[in-house]
Amino acid sequence: MLHAAWKRLSARLGDRIGRAIGDERGAVAVQFAFLALPIALLCFGLLDMNRVGIQRRQLQDALDASTLMAARANVATDAQIDAVGDAALAAEIAGLGITVPASASTFKNGPDNTVVGTAKSDLKPIIANLWTNADISVTTLTTVKRSQDAPLEMVMVLDTTGSMAGAKLTTLKTAATSLVDKLTASGTANVKIGVVPFGQYVNVGVANRNASWISVPADYSTTTTTKGVCTTVSTKTTCQTQTYACTKYTDGVPYSSTCSRSINCVTKSITPVTTCTADKVTTNTYKFSGCVGSPAYPKNVTDSDPLRVYPGFMNLTCATTLTPLTGTVSTVKAAITALTATGDTYIPSGLAWGFNMLSSAQPLTDAAAYDPSGLNRKPRKALVLMTDGANSKLMNASNGRHDVSPSPKPDSPATGANTYTAELCANIKAKNIEVFAVAFNVTDTGIKSILKTCATDDSHYFDATDTAKLLEAFQNIADALSNLYIAK
Repeated sequence: MLHAAWKRLSARLGDRIGRAIGDERGAVAVQFAFLALPIALLCFGLLDMNRVGIQRRQLQDALDASTLMAARANVATDAQIDAVGDAALAAEIAGLGITVPASASTFKNGPDNTVVGTAKSDLKPIIANLWTNADISVTTLTTVKRSQDAPLEMVMVLDTTGSMAGAKLTTLKTAATSLVDKLTASGTANVKIGVVPFGQYVNVGVANRNASWISVPADYSTTTTTKGVCTTVSTKTTCQTQTYACTKYTDGVPYSSTCSRSINCVTKSITPVTTCTADKVTTNTYKFSGCVGSPAYPKNVTDSDPLRVYPGFMNLTCATTLTPLTGTVSTVKAAITALTATGDTYIPSGLAWGFNMLSSAQPLTDAAAYDPSGLNRKPRKALVLMTDGANSKLMNASNGRHDVSPSPKPDSPATGANTYTAELCANIKAKNIEVFAVAFNVTDTGIKSILKTCATDDSHYFDATDTAKLLEAFQNIADALSNLYIAK
């Protein structure tokens, strides 16, 4: 087709030149006729150059996006990265009229924690092809830099209350593990991760019972003797049981259930029966399982006093033990796997220990000092808060326990706990700690508003209305903390 067009163009140009030479008035026309051919060649050449430029820009944009996807993927080897990049590139160029054979694109690990992508496509020119019958190759290159050259300290503050039992907790474990994998895909030299499971309390571990920042007695036992008593019963009451639909609460989250009550009770006299019990000796053992409450306000919402003391409670069970900042991936994953669901919700407890973990001062000292400038972010510090519901307990100011139920009913707003949550978030962000807040299947608009305000900005807040969105939220957090950028 191109050869036929060229022949028609040559014929027309020859005809014009012949007529111009035979025209006595055609001196100027003759000069123009001789210039027409190179002008035409130049125009078609510029068209080729423009087509090459457009295809190079389109291919570069597609390669940039594909290399970013390959760098974000939770894979490590060159073969795995190449597979992800090839698939992404195919999707990016679909419909553009660009063909890139699999052999003409590569994605692989580069130096200095980078991922390098290259792609080449061929373009058939209009003019050059007339005498060379050769295509023009368009070659592009992209280098994506991962941010983990700079130190990162991240703490996951995870709601493991009773309402998280079952599929929700399973999904959380998958999401959290994926986040860890992505942040450590290129090594752990500059990455430290901690885990703070929380419910009504936080478990700091029995090993810390003698630390200076905790107040807890040694385990002990008591023995009491209850004298036997005799009771005489001379009446008997019988009732019918009636069931009815009602609303119950688990960790402050309402659900429909069936309740029962006694009706039509009748009391009758019977022959008196006397029953006596023997003396009873009871031994009570009091043990510390690692659960701690909160110091008095305002020490419960700040990290400014390294001498503050946390009350430890006997015979109290709570979440699995927190895991301080570490660069050992297996330790972090084991902590995620060990998560169990129990207890009610007191978000300030989890936030406070996430704050403690990112502070270099007591009670936990694994973190680096805050960047005094707040600008260089060396190290970069981040806190990920995930909860599936509103605060359902309040702090008892007299002893630091989190055992006060909101009144007048269990689903009433826990105003004091909400206030502490907001203050903690503000104080954490004041230390230039990035806060990612994830609401997982939350229906309470009040806590959603608190979480959204708690986050560093709108891009750091995720309203995960189902398990798929929770997984997506943690993937987005991984991308944000990986801080990928196109180096060249």
